Parts: sequence; structure tokens; C-alpha cells
Amino acid sequence: MPSIIEDASPRTNFTIVTDVLPSQVLSGSRLSYYVAFSAILLCIWLFQPDKQKCGVSAPFYKASRLKWMFSADTLVKDSYAKFRDTVYQIKTTEGVRTIIPASLVGELKGLPEDTLSARTAVREAMLSEYTSLCAGQHTDTLSLLLKCKMTGQLARMTPQLKEELEYILATEFPECEEWTPFKIQPFMIRTVARLSGRIFVGPALNRVEEWMDVSINFAVTAFIAVIKLQFFPPWMRPAAQYLVSELRTIRRDLEKAQAMLTPIVEERIRDGETPGYEKPDDFVQWLLDALPEDQKRDYYIQGKLQLLLSAASIHTTSNLTTDCIYDLAVHQDMQEILREEAREVFEDDEAWGKKDSMGRLKKLDSFIKESQRLSGNVTSFIRKVMKPVDLSDGTHLPAGTNLLAPMAGVAVDSRYYPDPEVFDGLRFWKLRQQQHSTSSSVSTTPTPSSSSTPLPDEQATTNPTGKWQFTSIGDTAMNFGLGKHACPGRFFAGCEIKMILAYLLLNYDIKLKDGEGRPAPNMFMMTKSPSTTAEILFRRRTCS
Repeated sequence: MPSIIEDASPRTNFTIVTDVLPSQVLSGSRLSYYVAFSAILLCIWLFQPDKQKCGVSAPFYKASRLKWMFSADTLVKDSYAKFRDTVYQIKTTEGVRTIIPASLVGELKGLPEDTLSARTAVREAMLSEYTSLCAGQHTDTLSLLLKCKMTGQLARMTPQLKEELEYILATEFPECEEWTPFKIQPFMIRTVARLSGRIFVGPALNRVEEWMDVSINFAVTAFIAVIKLQFFPPWMRPAAQYLVSELRTIRRDLEKAQAMLTPIVEERIRDGETPGYEKPDDFVQWLLDALPEDQKRDYYIQGKLQLLLSAASIHTTSNLTTDCIYDLAVHQDMQEILREEAREVFEDDEAWGKKDSMGRLKKLDSFIKESQRLSGNVTSFIRKVMKPVDLSDGTHLPAGTNLLAPMAGVAVDSRYYPDPEVFDGLRFWKLRQQQHSTSSSVSTTPTPSSSSTPLPDEQATTNPTGKWQFTSIGDTAMNFGLGKHACPGRFFAGCEIKMILAYLLLNYDIKLKDGEGRPAPNMFMMTKSPSTTAEILFRRRTCS
């Protein structure tokens, strides 16, 4: 769940813009208007002078802005292969960005926010002053609730998530008595929205279609607004914002969210005064308890923060789940391996609610991480330099420099991943087995660092046996960000994805249509997302 709340890649994996623009925009009498308006915007954008003078003494990788718009993943891979461990610069659709290799990112990840800012970088990338994609003073509150309330109590939520998954499969998934083609990506968006909504807003609201609509489309609308605003130079945006209709849609969505949440919050405040009242166990209540007294009746805050949670979670989680299903359809040999593991873990219905069940799905965890490696973020580690920084290789980063890490390149670096172009669903499971064997052999030998206890979010990288987990972060594993700004909701996202995939594997066979290959992803302005139109074949399994 790359997060608007904390760290994020410059582009969260939202649905590709061409798949969500209203069809009426592209037809009828208004076509000529939109063609002309788009042409004007494109000319302004292509020929606007680049006045960013960051002063970084690093080589440039040259490519046109149009190439960065439609082929960013290929360009990042190509530039990374050329420069690898060298700091270099690119001129993307968003302006000049300085690329920090994995070998140097460790020097930066621990710097304080007033020296190297993730929040400023995300706020500027999301154009938050126009789009409202910023939690502002509530950022720390949301992050703390995700870490403490949600991550620490995942096992308790699992039965609710399973109930929600079974409901949407029963009502919106085909019977599949025979091999049945099905567009899985749109279904996965609704599935993840339902599951996340069960924990975010509770059962009274998560199945309401109006809430489903606003929670899903808020991120898409904001993404389109950002794209449109980026066509204008910064000095034009204060006026140009009035030409971007999606900004008005965002405001309406915020009002809708507030209206739907108001009676729920009011009821809870009222009932909370009743002796013996048992508080609901969802994010609405956690946030209500955490807000200061003078903000508990500020229903706009509840609505905005809920939509930010949805924007940061629904599309990223559903896209990765879809990518995993595409990979399962391609690598059918993995289905029985993962299915057998799921059978062992979920031997009865009660096992779904056991604390260690999801953690025992180690092969499935590996499969998800491998799918993310090859289909994940194009870039990561978005930062803005607030105070000058000097790297060990002599590179000087002056204030104002915008940084990124080349994740698409790191993911296929053979120094980190042998045979990097080959999909190996058990790659990280094997590495965990090797690491466990190595750590066991030296476990009796004390080390100077063994006396310190890592924080929960750091355990995946400091604990040798957890280094290769899906939720682990590190200098070469930055899909969830890095350092203290790493996505705090990644453990919940991992739980959702494992539950969905394990349930599907136990109940369905999956394959591609005859003669077809893995559906090609969509690529647009640093955003990579799975095909929204591809059909995958499903067939219900019969109990033996």
C-alpha cells in the first residue's frame, strides 16, 4: 500500500487514465473541443522551458518527454543498465529528477525530515494544494493507527475479511462450473474496496454502492487531475485549476464522504455516553478515539481521511492481486504447490482466524513478492532535499533536488536477483530457507547488535529470517518505501492479498485462454498497472 499518508512512489498504481475517462468525452459534438484543448495543453507542456536548476553534478540520461509518458519502465531499466551504481539525472514528465542507486540510498534513508523530506516530495508530486491528496496535520495520527491498531490486530480482522470475500464471490463472481472467461481486474478493485471498507468504515457502509463508488473513484479522479495540471507550468496552475473539472469532482466526493459518515459518527458519539457501550472495531472508531475533543465532530476530517486511506490502498492492492492472478495463469505448475500449502494451513474454517495462519503461507508470500518484483513500481524512494547533502561518492545534492530510486532497474539487476528476467515463484522462499539455515548455524554466537530490539516495522530487515518476506523493506526492496516513511499499511495489504489468492486457489483452477500470453501491463507517466480488459479462465474445483 504505497501511501499518500507516508512514503510513496511518485505515482501510485492507479488504474490507467485512458480506461477511466468518461466515454462521452471521446465522442459526440464535444470531440473537437477536447481535441483542440488537448493539443494546446500538449504544446504548452512539450515546449515549456525547464527552469529547474538543481546544480547536481551528475550525468543526464536523455529521452523525450513523450517517451517518459508512455515508456517510463523501459527507460528506467535502460538508464539503470547504463549508469548502475552512479548517480544520474532524468528529465521526466514531472521535471528533472536525480536518480539514487541502491548502493547509495542507505546513506539517505535515515536522514531527518527537515534534511530530506518524503512528505514534501509526495505533497508536490500529488499537487496536494489543488487535489487535497494530503493528510496534513493528521499524517502522524493515521500512520500510528495503521501501525498499532491495524497491523497489531490482523488476526482478529481475518474472519471479517473472509466473510466479506465469500459474500462478493457469491454475488459478483461467475459460477465457473466449466472454464469461464472473466475480467478479473475490475472485480479485484471492487473486492479490495469491499474488504478494506469492512475494516475502514465497518459493515454499515462498506457494501453501500455510493460509498464503493466514491472510495474507488476518488483516487482515479485525483490522478487525472494531477496529469492535467502537470501539462501547465507551475506559474499557470493557480488559474488553470479552474479548467480541471476533476478538481470539482474531488470536492464533491469529499462532501459525499462527509455526508455518509456523519450519521455513523454522530451515533457513535451519542452511544459512547451510554454505560456498557461496546465500541465498534473499525477505523472510524479508532480515528474518533484518536482525534482531539474539538475535532471529533469535524465530519469533514473523517470523510477526507477515509478517502485518503482508500486512495492509498484500493488500487495498489487490487493491482498487485491482479498481477499475481495473471502470473498464476501463466505458471500453472505453481498453483498446486501453493494450493497444497494453503490446504495445510487452512485445515478447517477456524484456521483462518489463527494468529499465525497468514505468516505460515511462506510459499505464497514468495510468489506475491516475485510478482511484485517484476510488476511493481517503476521508481520509489521519492524525496526532496531540504538541506544540502554530500554522498560518499562525492556527489553534492543541493537543497531543492528531487530524488528517486530506479526500482524497475534494481528489480532486474543480476547482482541482487540471479536470472532476474525469469519468474521464479519460490525465489524468496528459497532465500528464506537458506537464510534460516545460515542463521541457525550461528544463532549460538552473540553479536554486538543482538542486544538491541528492533521496532516492529524494522524487524523484516533486521531479522535475518524475515529479510525476504513480502512486507520486508531494504535498499533493494523499496516497493513499500524505505526508512521511517515506509508504508505503514503494507502488512494489512499482504493479509488481504494472501487471503484472496489462497481462497481462489483452494476453490478454482486458473489458466489463460489458449494461445494467449500474459496480459501486457499499461504504462502511463510513471504508473504501471495490469490490463483492465484481459480475460482469465476460471473453473470451480470439486471437493475430493
